[in-house]
Amino acid sequence: MASKDLDIVVKKDGSWFCSYGEITHSRVRRYFQSILSKDGESYFLDDGRQKVEVKVEGFIFFVEALREREYEGVDWLWLVLNDGTEEPLDPRTLRMLSDNSFICSVKKGKFKAKFTLSAYWQLVEHVVEKNGEFFLVVGGEAYPLRREGDG
Repeated sequence: MASKDLDIVVKKDGSWFCSYGEITHSRVRRYFQSILSKDGESYFLDDGRQKVEVKVEGFIFFVEALREREYEGVDWLWLVLNDGTEEPLDPRTLRMLSDNSFICSVKKGKFKAKFTLSAYWQLVEHVVEKNGEFFLVVGGEAYPLRREGDG
C-alpha cells in the first residue's frame, strides 16, 4: 500500500498521480477505487492497515456506458463505471451540471460519477420534454431532470 508521502491526486479528467508520476496501470487504479473511502469531503485509500488521503480535483468515477436490462422486474438503465463495475441507475440522484453534463450517485450513494460523452448520448435517448421541462423515462416512470444544487 502507498505510504503517506506519495501525495496521491486525482485530476479533473480522472487521471491518477502520485509523487512518482502518473498511475497508468489500470489494475492499480481499479484497486485504489475499490479501497476508496470518503469522510465528509475528504477521500482516503483505506486497505484496513493504513489510510492515505487522496486529493480529488474532479471525479473519481465516470459512467462510461449505459446498458438496458431488467432490474426489479422492469426494464432499467445500468451504469457501466470506469472501475469495471455495473450498477443500476438511481434516477433520483441524476443531476445536470452548469455545462449540461450529467452526474449521479454511485456506490450506494457514497460517490458522484460523471457521464462521459458517449454515456451522455445514451442517456439523452431516454429524455423527453413536456411543457418546457425535461424528464428521464426509465422503468415506465418519468423522473424530472434537476440541476446540481436543486433539491
